[in-house]
Amino acid sequence: MEFVAIIFMVIVLLTAQFLLFAKNSFRHFEYTCFFTKDEVMEGDEVGLVEIVSNRKWLPLPWLKSELSTSRWLEYAGSQSEVVGEIRYVPSFFALKSYQKVSRTWKVKCLKRGVFEIRRVDLVGSDLLGFSSFSYSAQVNARLTVLPRPLENNELICLPRYLNGDTVVRRQLLDDPFFVAGAREYTGLEPMNRIHWNATAREGKLMVFENQYTSRNNLSVLLNVQQRPGKAGSMDGDDDLENCIRFCAYLFGAAAKEDIPFRFLCNGADAGTRQPVCTAESWGTAFALEQSRTLARLMVDNAKKIDLFLQEDAAFLSSAQLVLVSTYLDENLKAFAREKARYGASVTVFVCGRTVPGDYEDGTYSLFLLRGSEKKEAQPL
Repeated sequence: MEFVAIIFMVIVLLTAQFLLFAKNSFRHFEYTCFFTKDEVMEGDEVGLVEIVSNRKWLPLPWLKSELSTSRWLEYAGSQSEVVGEIRYVPSFFALKSYQKVSRTWKVKCLKRGVFEIRRVDLVGSDLLGFSSFSYSAQVNARLTVLPRPLENNELICLPRYLNGDTVVRRQLLDDPFFVAGAREYTGLEPMNRIHWNATAREGKLMVFENQYTSRNNLSVLLNVQQRPGKAGSMDGDDDLENCIRFCAYLFGAAAKEDIPFRFLCNGADAGTRQPVCTAESWGTAFALEQSRTLARLMVDNAKKIDLFLQEDAAFLSSAQLVLVSTYLDENLKAFAREKARYGASVTVFVCGRTVPGDYEDGTYSLFLLRGSEKKEAQPL
């Protein structure tokens, strides 16, 4: 009889603690996570902070959180599992009464993109671990990983393709920053144009002779379609990522030279779900904004390049055009030749499978971009 009573009491205690933990485990409980930086470059490390807070007398003897993040975020020291494009990262805690615990993961950013963590699944157990209880915490962790521009030792881009001002034969006004020499004073020039060194040398008043210049502008056109006639990405997209990194390099170079530029791409911006066609602007802030566009760029289900050239880039007009692609077919060649006939200086950079036979005439310049593997871009 006593044995039966003991068994009954054990069952009652087990049931009571089960009900207690089932009802109160996630009451007065808080979970949050966030990245220590909002924006980083490819290859950089960033911290992900998890904070759990137990604000009640009941302890949590065992708690598991499971993060669902992108496979391109690598967590140091974790036993993560990658399934498709998702990386599952488990994390374990034990919380006393009224205790707050934080943990910081070192995360290496392997690829450009905009990564978000919106929900974290939490699992707790009772005191003896016989039963488990789940809870979903809503969070808002967001990280933008910008493409790392190709370094100078990874490519050769000749300076003549990125000039801010070009000397021309005649403009309405000369450029005071471009001095061609000195000429004799005619009496019509202001006094601040007098060249005093030349005046002392010649023994008569001499003034600066300025050249006439014209402002160049640049259009960067990126084709994310990786094979002729078919939109969408391929399994091995290293060549396409090198093209994107090269565009980031061009943005930085244009900003450094103070060249107005615009960016066009048949891939969709994740923010607008539309192909990219920006207005022309210049400066470091504009270059950074376009790098953010590259981070948001979706290469799957891109608009076919043939339609994009006909509908979105048909009336493109600029002094310099840089076309970046993983291949070069007849449609791209025809577009480059057409823009060259209208006076644009056209340069084509191909990162992929191309041969010297693709270069048929002298209407445009063709470069083979080898990116991070060969670390050079060689003219054909």
